[in-house]
Amino acid sequence: MKTYFTFLQRNKLFTFVNVIGLSISLMFFLLISHMVTRQLTVDKDMKDADRTYVLASEIWAGGHILLGDKLQSRYPEIEDWCAVSGSYEQFVKTNDKPVNIQMMFVRDNFFRFFNFHLLEGNPETLLSNENNIVLTRSCAIKLFGTEHALGKTLTEQAFDNQKCTVSGIIEDIDNSIFPSHIEAFSPHKNVRYVHWSASEENTELGNAASCIFFLRFHPGVNPNDKAGDIARFFKEFFWIYQYDIVKEVRFIPVHDFYFSDIYAAGATLNQYSRKLVLIFLTISILILCMATFNYISMSVAQTSYRAKEMATRRLLGSSKKNIFWRMIAESFLMTTFAFLVGLLLAKAAEPTAMNLLHTRLDIVGGLNPVTISCYLLLIVVLSLLSGFVPATMLSHYHPLDIVKGTFRRKTKTLYLRLLNIVQNGLTIAMLGCALYLTVQIYRILHAPLGYEYGHVIYYPPMASDQKLQLFRHEAQKLPFVKRVSFSKGTPLDGGNNDTMNFNSADSTEVLSFQSFIVDSAFIDMFHIQITDDRHAGFDTHNYLVSQSAMKKLKQLGFTDHVHSSDGNYSWNITGEFKDFQVRSLLEKEPHPLRMQIAPADSISPWNILVEVRDDQPDVYKKQLDQLYSKIIDGYPFESEWYDTLMQDIYENITRMSQLIRIFTCAALVISLLGLTAMSIYFIAQRKRDIAIRKVFGSDSRHEMLQLMRFSSVSLVISLLIALPLMYVGIRQIDKIVTYESSFPWWVPIAAFLIVSLISLASVWLISRKAVRENPVCNLKTE
Repeated sequence: MKTYFTFLQRNKLFTFVNVIGLSISLMFFLLISHMVTRQLTVDKDMKDADRTYVLASEIWAGGHILLGDKLQSRYPEIEDWCAVSGSYEQFVKTNDKPVNIQMMFVRDNFFRFFNFHLLEGNPETLLSNENNIVLTRSCAIKLFGTEHALGKTLTEQAFDNQKCTVSGIIEDIDNSIFPSHIEAFSPHKNVRYVHWSASEENTELGNAASCIFFLRFHPGVNPNDKAGDIARFFKEFFWIYQYDIVKEVRFIPVHDFYFSDIYAAGATLNQYSRKLVLIFLTISILILCMATFNYISMSVAQTSYRAKEMATRRLLGSSKKNIFWRMIAESFLMTTFAFLVGLLLAKAAEPTAMNLLHTRLDIVGGLNPVTISCYLLLIVVLSLLSGFVPATMLSHYHPLDIVKGTFRRKTKTLYLRLLNIVQNGLTIAMLGCALYLTVQIYRILHAPLGYEYGHVIYYPPMASDQKLQLFRHEAQKLPFVKRVSFSKGTPLDGGNNDTMNFNSADSTEVLSFQSFIVDSAFIDMFHIQITDDRHAGFDTHNYLVSQSAMKKLKQLGFTDHVHSSDGNYSWNITGEFKDFQVRSLLEKEPHPLRMQIAPADSISPWNILVEVRDDQPDVYKKQLDQLYSKIIDGYPFESEWYDTLMQDIYENITRMSQLIRIFTCAALVISLLGLTAMSIYFIAQRKRDIAIRKVFGSDSRHEMLQLMRFSSVSLVISLLIALPLMYVGIRQIDKIVTYESSFPWWVPIAAFLIVSLISLASVWLISRKAVRENPVCNLKTE
């Protein structure tokens, strides 16, 4: 290999471009492949996962806890069932020190149903008592300073300061459908303290999707065969089926549920988009292909310079086979070195990648005999792919062709141009998708919402109503505070859902209202436009309704007073306001809204909102945080800007946009490196042709135009490859970002122009010297 190392030393640009290009692409590929592997192996050790299903409707996964026994008593096919509710932030005390932990409420058979790694405790009795609590290892250390916390007690503030005993310690949750941030598990009966409507005491099944059901069926049973019968059974007593809010019953295999489009309504569970996994994996493979193309094209470009070496070897007795495998071995050395650099880059980028990919990664910790074997296989495959074309070219040409110069002509007129066209096409397609997604996110974040707001801070209610009222009064005294609002619901969280059943002349109509109870400061803070105010005064039965809701109510014959057909709902219409958007703009159907305006001192708030002046908002927020901390006795809390919470709703698509932009930048860098290097070698090959034409009367300007024209034609052909790829990519983006808007016609044009400008500028800069050289310099050896 001495001649190869000499070649690399003399061709530093070739070495640099290939090592950097392959290393960057392998970094992305390693991170994405590690993420994909983790996604595909979620809960791989779950007990009887092939017989475990999640209960769902056509809209959401979830039900009320009382459904479990009803189902098991009616359908003997059910071997066992378990249910979980929520992910609640709870404050507990150890040694009178308040600490917040994330708690999930689960049925008492939870740790028998799922095989979590139990470090301490008896799995049969972990949650047999309402006062028992199970902690993760890290939570035990967080609360008691040691993982050996079995038998110790803590005070649960939300449970009327009830003493709870630690009955078990489990290993921290990792790579599971259950989130890793869950730190404690409490018997489901205790959910009544924090969410009464989700508890067994709510016999009306009021919160219809307050928990997630996992059902294990006997071997050989397909539960979806019974789905229709179960839906009819639910219609007998379950109000969401009686009102036709949902109509279907579905049983989703637990592993499929992780990638399901049906979201978990009753608890915070991990779910991931299979489309995102495929998109990221496809992009990483494309970038790896681009780097491989770089290596191939660079090697092809260099074959003209190495042809004499290989011709000499052939004349001295080397066979075609020896030449072929020599080139493959050189490719293997280059790929192995680039892989090691890529591995180091992947480890350095791991924290950023975890944040963007929203999953835990551990490149080094994941090394084992299987992964090492896969990495070796990857290196071998890349080596074969990268080295095959130049190895085939050099081994199959006759030495006399090299001496006569026909080899150089075929190299520069076919292989380089083809590879460059493919690479540019991929880059244009990726850039077009990135621009399109950026435009869509910009449109979503700047779309009219039907309401406006300034610098508004959100505080969680973490004290008694009396203390919260004290905070309101003290905050209003501050000169920089414009308004303080107490409310039950905001446009961001959608308020509370009230579903009502109405009988019209020929059918039954169901209206699902998003209801808000707010004070007058709320109306001013969000600039909500009241178009009809009947000045009826405050009453718990008085509501203003949105314009779209009013239209539907008038169709049902209600203009002043509303009453449901079952008699459970009766209230007065006291005005009308303009529609505004609740929750995300990605929700297609507008919601009928109703709003009650109440005195602030009568509201037990779900939301505390403070609007400050515009000049120094961060300074004002800090002062308000200090005031609130003092009012709630120093309990830890997090206040957020309303604008930040708004952007968090679109976190998934924003994160996807960032990733695609990063991928696109990497593709542009790889493409530019390859294009620059190839242009240098390509122009070096054409110097002789340029010199001959200049002898016969051509000039530098004409030669430059010829080179630019040649590159422009290649770019136009690249566009033919890019457009169908861009179309496919944009269709996939539209399936994820379901925001209807006109297609920005300039996106493919901008993507083409950006890549074209970079490419042509590179060719122009590199060609300037070549076209101005004295033709004698390139013809004196002829």
